[in-house]
Order: sequence, then structure tokens, then C-alpha cells
Amino acid sequence: MKKFIAVVAALFCFAGFAFAEDLSELQNDPNFVDTSTRLIVPENQHTTNKTAKVTIEYTPLTDEAHIYYQCLSVSFDQGEAMNTVLECLDDFKKENQYYNYRYLRRDNTKFFKDDKNMKWAVYHSYVQFTR
Repeated sequence: MKKFIAVVAALFCFAGFAFAEDLSELQNDPNFVDTSTRLIVPENQHTTNKTAKVTIEYTPLTDEAHIYYQCLSVSFDQGEAMNTVLECLDDFKKENQYYNYRYLRRDNTKFFKDDKNMKWAVYHSYVQFTR
């Protein structure tokens, strides 16, 4: 009985591989929904800190974005991080024709050490845009 179930499960797996559609064919379909996440580095970082970097992880399907402000922990300033993230959010909002945004979670700050034993600070903001 166990061998029979194993053979049937293997046949279903092989049938799934044999009849699976190619991704390029799916993208040409008008009903295709893009669920990918894009990593965006804004051209204008709006920061005076030399070690700071702002990145945005944007999901177009849900209009959500994770904004990360990362710099060395020695030069980290919570106020500057917040202002930089707000200015980058406003730029992103204007570039992509959004009307407003709302916070889905409180902003948080995390500190960590990299492989070179340098301390970094990451300020994270999570928002959803509205049209």
C-alpha cells in the first residue's frame, strides 16, 4: 500500500513538471499579476551623513514599501534618519503618482555588527501607498 502511494505521488510530481507553463508565457497573459519585490536605491539620498544609504523594497501588487536607512552606528542620528526617510518617501510618492501613504508598523532601529566587526545601525519604516 505504501509503495502504491509513493508511486502515485511520484507520477503527480512528474506530471506537474511536464505540464508546467513557462514564466515568459505567463507574463504575456493579461491576467498575470506581478508579485515580485523591487529593490530601489533613490538617486537623491537626502542625507548629509557620508556613511548613510537609503534603500526601498517596493511591492507593486500591494503598494507596500519597506524603507531602510543604514549607516555606521557612531554617526547614527534618529532625527536625521527619520527626516531622510520622509523625504525619500515623498520623492517616491511623486515619482509613482501616489496620493498618500500610511504606516503599517512602527518605525524601528536595529544595531548589528558586520563581518569586519563594524557596528551598523538600520532604521526601518514600513508603509502602504494609496492612489
